[in-house]
Amino acid sequence: MKASALPHNLFSAFVALAHGDTYLTTLSDIDRARLYPYSAPSGGYLLANGMLYDLDQKMIDRHQWIFDGRVAVLSVGSNRAPVQLRRKFGDAAIIPVTPARLFDCDIVHAAMLGFYAAVPCTAFPCAGCIVSLNVAWLDAEQLEQMHRTEGIGVAYDYVMMQDVVHDLLVPDQPVYGYSARSGVLDYAGGIPAALPAIAAVGRRFPEVSQADAAARVRQLTGCDDSRLHAEFISDVQRDKIARDAVIAGLQNYALFAETPPWHTVSVSVSGIDAFL
Repeated sequence: MKASALPHNLFSAFVALAHGDTYLTTLSDIDRARLYPYSAPSGGYLLANGMLYDLDQKMIDRHQWIFDGRVAVLSVGSNRAPVQLRRKFGDAAIIPVTPARLFDCDIVHAAMLGFYAAVPCTAFPCAGCIVSLNVAWLDAEQLEQMHRTEGIGVAYDYVMMQDVVHDLLVPDQPVYGYSARSGVLDYAGGIPAALPAIAAVGRRFPEVSQADAAARVRQLTGCDDSRLHAEFISDVQRDKIARDAVIAGLQNYALFAETPPWHTVSVSVSGIDAFL
């Protein structure tokens, strides 16, 4: 059933997610960088028409149609968060999101800056580590837009993931995701740094906040000057040349996985420049 054909009152059958509005608070340009990767519910949710609804096993069993024609995409950073999905896809979007775990990887800071000046993240192999994430179920149009917002082929590769286990009974199909082409940030001594905002069991890498990762990026690239961090964020958000210079400088401090548990899927979309 296509979203455009859905009755207006369809989602009256769903229960509003408790405190759902707290996950949809609009962020300032500075906070988009400062608060990355944003808050996300621990369980399943349905983003529909700018609202959040609970998506547990009972609702999934009753409404299997919500997965029709959709691709499972693992979210490791800000795409976990309702506020980011609404930003990317708009208030009219309908997106089921279900909890999942990624085994033998951690989520670590990437060796790059996003176009909104956050130090983004990506998966990196880590034996024995299990991270709690979620899967966004995207239709074809949404998947193309997600490719665009991920700067596909420049900032991120589209990949088929391994070792993803769903926490709910959902359609059995491949799970895809995105992997940073820049590699991951060598925080100290050849070791990546994990995001404390992403829950994990068996974590072996040190946890480093967004603020500390950003400070490290500024130090490594010669940007640790007298500017307040909010000023640095504002400067690199509006100056792509400055942003690209930081990204280029970070390549001296990038680590790459030798045998990652995913493989690249070739895709191409237009319109990525606004997200680089």
